[in-house]
Amino acid sequence: MRFLCLHGAINNVDIMMLQLAPLQKHLECDNAASFHYVNGLVSVTPPSGFDRYFGIGPHYRWLDDGGIAEESLISRVRHIPLGDSPEDVMRGLIGGRKTIILNYKEVMDYLYNELEKDSEIEGLIGYSEGAGIAATFILEEQQREKDGGGSRRIKCAMFVNGWPPVSRDRGVVLSDEVEDMIDIPTLHVIGSDDPFKHGSCALYNICDPDLAEIFDTGKGHTMPRSGQTITELGDAVRDLIGKTKCSE
Repeated sequence: MRFLCLHGAINNVDIMMLQLAPLQKHLECDNAASFHYVNGLVSVTPPSGFDRYFGIGPHYRWLDDGGIAEESLISRVRHIPLGDSPEDVMRGLIGGRKTIILNYKEVMDYLYNELEKDSEIEGLIGYSEGAGIAATFILEEQQREKDGGGSRRIKCAMFVNGWPPVSRDRGVVLSDEVEDMIDIPTLHVIGSDDPFKHGSCALYNICDPDLAEIFDTGKGHTMPRSGQTITELGDAVRDLIGKTKCSE
């Protein structure tokens, strides 16, 4: 299985390659998977005080929302709102404003183009914002197929510390507001100590529960990198790939 890998917000390909290196090495040892990385489309600057956290630039995001995430959202996640569900928490983080994605079509076209350039890609791996973009693209492919726009390419996805998808006109897609559901096998890598874990849970809730698996790292908003965790995560990815092949 060949995966297209999408980095997180205010990040880049080089950093994600370092984050995924142990898992990539583990999966390539038996040719279970290969990886292709691409940068986001929006050049950004880390918020004041976060330069060291986001590492060496250049830095990119996938979505152009007018800079909401770089400033106001980061300030709000320091004080995570309460809610009865992950969806309630996400609405609290958004702050009641409708998130308008200025470059939605550009991002979707960019990913379609990457698939056209590499016919072997059948899966997506997304970290943080990249997971939300991966989920967004899967829903876009589903709708495109329903509208007679051709067969789908993506057969499975791994979301790491993710966020829910976005739509062209509604902003964030939450399971208690829409009927849309991701209907392919998915693996959700979640950290029980991640302060943003409600985003991961909201993403899980938009996926078919019969095809979605959770892998809890027991850590924070980070990528697993060593020891037994990598071995177990590698096995989970192999199971994901196997489930995909069984559904063909």
